[in-house]
Amino acid sequence: MAQYRCLATEAWEKLPPLSGRGRQRAEGDYDGLLNILDRFAERDGDVETRIKLRAKDLSSPWKYFKLAEFCYEHKSADEALRWAEEGLWAFEDDISDARLAIFAADLLVGGDRRGEAESILKRAFERGPGFDVYLRWREIGGEAALTQALALIERRAAAKTGPFFGHLADLGIKILMHEKRFDMAWAIARQHRVSRAMKEGLARESEVDHPREALEVYAERVEELANAGGDRAHQEAAGLIARMGRLREAAEQAAHVASLKERFGRRRNFVKLLG
Repeated sequence: MAQYRCLATEAWEKLPPLSGRGRQRAEGDYDGLLNILDRFAERDGDVETRIKLRAKDLSSPWKYFKLAEFCYEHKSADEALRWAEEGLWAFEDDISDARLAIFAADLLVGGDRRGEAESILKRAFERGPGFDVYLRWREIGGEAALTQALALIERRAAAKTGPFFGHLADLGIKILMHEKRFDMAWAIARQHRVSRAMKEGLARESEVDHPREALEVYAERVEELANAGGDRAHQEAAGLIARMGRLREAAEQAAHVASLKERFGRRRNFVKLLG
């Protein structure tokens, strides 16, 4: 075991340190050697060595997060915050890792530094808008965080630029559904491209107060499923049709079902499901 440890140490020492400022990953089994040497250090009770081992490869926000998390569990919150803040600084020009930003914010809140925590989450949301970051920002920043998040989403979605256009419209609806602001959510759904899954989720969540909008979404999906064919698709369509019947007058529902039977009469299994 001593020889094994010696060989692993020699191989480890040949590997250059990796940081957020030097993004080119060097050749070598960083993770494998780390696991080997970490087991020896853990057996020795040597926390400082375990921290140094993890600090050799800081090539991503995730690596910083894991190091900060380790320091919090095994050393101190101050040490954890130092590494978390360094990671945010090292990758300040990139889309941030939500876990690192949230972790740093939680540590700052624990140290009664709520203003700094809010600033970190706001910057993280601006660089890479995400629901988890929003939730924590909302908890700390209150209604102002909601207003700022929606304004950013609206600006970028309206610009229709970058890889986040579809994602941003979905995110805006998800946030508004969480906040029970269904009128605003439907406004986004009408103005921007939204995924089918998100639109259907909004329909289900708000169908009591917005039956017309929900019925339009369900009807569109029924058409897709009926045309697709197959037992599963037809059963899903029949379930949606039954759901639609609870949202409108019987006469309107009957007319819709009759129209479906007429147009999809050749799909006998589907027609049987309609009753």
